[in-house]
Amino acid sequence: MRKTILLLLATLSLSVHGQQRIDPQVAHPARWDAPAAPVAQATAPRKVDGLSATQRPVGYIFDHNPDSITHKGVMTGTAGTYPVGVAIPPSILDPYAGCKVVGIRMAAARTLGKTNTFLYTIANNTLSSPLTKSQRLYEGWNNVFFNGDTSLEIEEGMTLLAGFEYVETEQMVEEESGGLCTVGESAGNDFLIYSDFGSGMGWYSISNLGALCVQLIVDVSNLPQKALEMAYLDTGFRYKRAGERVEMYVIAANTGREDINGYHIACQLDDSETVTFDYDKTLREQSMDHQQPVLTLPQDISIGRHVLHVNLLAEDETAAANEAASDSAIFYVYDHFLARQQNYVEQYNSQNEYMASIVNPLINQVANGNKEMALVNVHAPGTPLAIDEGAYLHTLYAYTLPSFTVNRSYFPGENYIAYDVNDYATQYASLVPSIISELVQQDMSQPAFATIDIEARYDEETRQLTVDVTGDLADGALDILGTPSLTLLLTEDNVHSQQMVLNKVTQRTTMQSDYTHHHVLRQFVTSPLGAPVEVSGSHYTAHHSTTLDPSWNPLEMTLVAFITRPAEEVTNANVLQMDITNCNSLPLAPLTTIHALESNVETETTEYHLTNGQRVSGKHLAPGIYIIRQGGKSKKVVVK
Repeated sequence: MRKTILLLLATLSLSVHGQQRIDPQVAHPARWDAPAAPVAQATAPRKVDGLSATQRPVGYIFDHNPDSITHKGVMTGTAGTYPVGVAIPPSILDPYAGCKVVGIRMAAARTLGKTNTFLYTIANNTLSSPLTKSQRLYEGWNNVFFNGDTSLEIEEGMTLLAGFEYVETEQMVEEESGGLCTVGESAGNDFLIYSDFGSGMGWYSISNLGALCVQLIVDVSNLPQKALEMAYLDTGFRYKRAGERVEMYVIAANTGREDINGYHIACQLDDSETVTFDYDKTLREQSMDHQQPVLTLPQDISIGRHVLHVNLLAEDETAAANEAASDSAIFYVYDHFLARQQNYVEQYNSQNEYMASIVNPLINQVANGNKEMALVNVHAPGTPLAIDEGAYLHTLYAYTLPSFTVNRSYFPGENYIAYDVNDYATQYASLVPSIISELVQQDMSQPAFATIDIEARYDEETRQLTVDVTGDLADGALDILGTPSLTLLLTEDNVHSQQMVLNKVTQRTTMQSDYTHHHVLRQFVTSPLGAPVEVSGSHYTAHHSTTLDPSWNPLEMTLVAFITRPAEEVTNANVLQMDITNCNSLPLAPLTTIHALESNVETETTEYHLTNGQRVSGKHLAPGIYIIRQGGKSKKVVVK
């Protein structure tokens, strides 16, 4: 778990030194369509002060305690009225579908006086008319119930925005102590404020202070008395060997209204006999429990794809009561493997996000100094540097912008396949290159099942690029990968286009028109999902060609190739299987005549000139750019 530990250490550093004041540099316009991080919350104990036996607090709850507060006195630093709240996503609300929201809970660091609370539904990036209630807020946790029978029924897939109008007074500013409370660490749109942080008035997400202490009060009287669900299943790395121990991590959730006295974890590998692990432990209502059963793979297990089915059984059940109590994990058994040539790093970028201008130089620094890394910047749909074929990658991976994947592979225990270093880049920029280097380097030790060797030719007259790819396949590679799928793409450096940037003096964002972008995805030579290769024994071949756009500079372009499993479509259902087994890249500059002279010997019919027109000898040319005139034609060359 080196990756997790590394990021936790960096996060700890931030939490120790972080300010309890909203930092404009980490305020991002809220994206209502952004996928929310799974919340490591344990549901509240059955009794919470001020709530009935059938009412539960629902929201960002950490450490088993709905009343916990990490930071008190959080402030904006400027007197005024600011609507604040949290966007509660389907990942939190779906277990309560059919239940009714009857009020809102919020914590205050000091008595705030009478204020308006609100509850919006969010659909199609639009806020509905809110449910509101005006009530005085006192220091500590406050329960605000809607009037009469007013409530809102939770529907599956629903996102809600709950909060209140926070008034920061001149006295608070003078005392440098605000009235807001937060808990835990940021997990998405869990601290929102309506203000102007550089992109006009609107809702902004704050990512440096944790989750705002705002929760829903939900009536759960229509939940089943007993219900067991699989909240989380992890089986470690995807590639395993025969006889290896599969160390699972299982979180069981009792989503009913009564305790469950003991439960079982039943595991079935493919169609083999079920192995059951028994836990004589009471799982209280609306609580979670984690266990780590270990299953040893047979020594004679076949090479290739396998499925581990895991079921939760409550008390005396012999079969899972519902689909939510079951889950499965796909992994691959291998015996032989090949060395990785390069790691494919794909950054999901946006010209409309100022954080990109902060992160880009840091990730470019790693790419420029690490020959084992091929970097590709996929720009967000709707921006000038975006290409249509890359839009699906943002949908699958980009939980925030910018973020990146390494070989599109999932590291066990993480919330997403992708990662971001945005918080570190703003406060501890010097740490970022080492963090990224560590993430990239550890993937070099992962097994690869195909090699990639590239030969290419470029015709400067027609601008046609012809590519031949060959490679070796490890024993059993076809059982693991299927028929390998080869993806070819082109990137370009030194591309001048617009980019949102942050003025370090005024702390306001502006759109810079001539920003220099690198590693820009220009074109997929194959389909974005790849093309099948021709397999012969333990080798494969592929041939492709394309014509470069006239506006692209081949001297600044790189051809990138990688191998994946074949798929007609990549969705959330199969995205974990679409990791990249190997990568390689080839700059196009050496393919052009501008980078080489066939002879340094001057002849009577050949003239050599500097770019200012001065004629020089063609013998022993110093490094530089020259104009060659021969046979009535001229061309530019570079001598290195």
